[in-house]
Amino acid sequence: MSTGPIVTITLKDPKEQQQSSSLLQSDDDNDQSSTILQKPWFNIGNFRPNIMWSLQSKGKPLPNWAPNWHSLRTTIGYQYDESQRHKHLPTFIEADLKFSSKQTGIDLQVQPTYDIGSRRSTLTVQASRGSVATLMAKFGTTANNNKDAATTSSSRSLLETVKGCYQATLPYASVGEVRVTPAVDLIRGHVSCLLEAVTGSQRTKAVLNLEYDNPTLSVIHNLNERNTIAPEISLYDARILYQWNIALDSGSIRTKVDPTSDVCVTWTDRSMNGKWVTDVRLPLTGTTLSALAADVKVRRQFNF
Repeated sequence: MSTGPIVTITLKDPKEQQQSSSLLQSDDDNDQSSTILQKPWFNIGNFRPNIMWSLQSKGKPLPNWAPNWHSLRTTIGYQYDESQRHKHLPTFIEADLKFSSKQTGIDLQVQPTYDIGSRRSTLTVQASRGSVATLMAKFGTTANNNKDAATTSSSRSLLETVKGCYQATLPYASVGEVRVTPAVDLIRGHVSCLLEAVTGSQRTKAVLNLEYDNPTLSVIHNLNERNTIAPEISLYDARILYQWNIALDSGSIRTKVDPTSDVCVTWTDRSMNGKWVTDVRLPLTGTTLSALAADVKVRRQFNF
């Protein structure tokens, strides 16, 4: 048996393209008028619609033949792009298979993905043993049209990413849990490590993100059941970000303050068939009224 299907439709805000195109306007009024007349009154490409159709099994797909196979989920996605050759074909196809063994206590998750446009295949395999240890490996293949590219691809290792996680519990009130998450990106040649420490009361967590490009140090603290603050400082340029999250009965409010850039507030209000999301951005830099004007966006997400 299966649940679904679940259809998710996302439209890109065309305002960003309108603002960027306005910077490229010509000084010649005749050229401007001719360009406007040539543009259609409605262009679906400005919205960049993304459609995802997913189907998930309700129980074990093959309980008699494969009792350790617990669930199966398939997803077909479509992302509109003017440059793609076949606009009527799906963009990608992916699956999610989950297995578990009571004898070993190991859970296995396999996620194959195929991108139709680039003919690229990826396979993500993750093995975990509860919340104590996790190991993930990502493999990828790319289809090439010429012989030289094929030779280069064959000589390159198919392994792209390796990531692990280990969590230890400590009998202390100041530090109750410690988690270490190292990762290696073989494509870009980057190595990162995430260190997390949680107090015994589970109200405060310190996170040291040793990322290659921008290492950061943040502290997440729950003031109460509804309010959470999370200041973050960059170890690269000492940039400080402030975050404040409020949990509501029917949604949440997230506030992020960058003293050198802007203040961003996201209000999510859940309803019966979806949710309303309101984004407010208030710039903190600029010398004109237009540069300091707030940007407000309201969008609706439906659940079919």
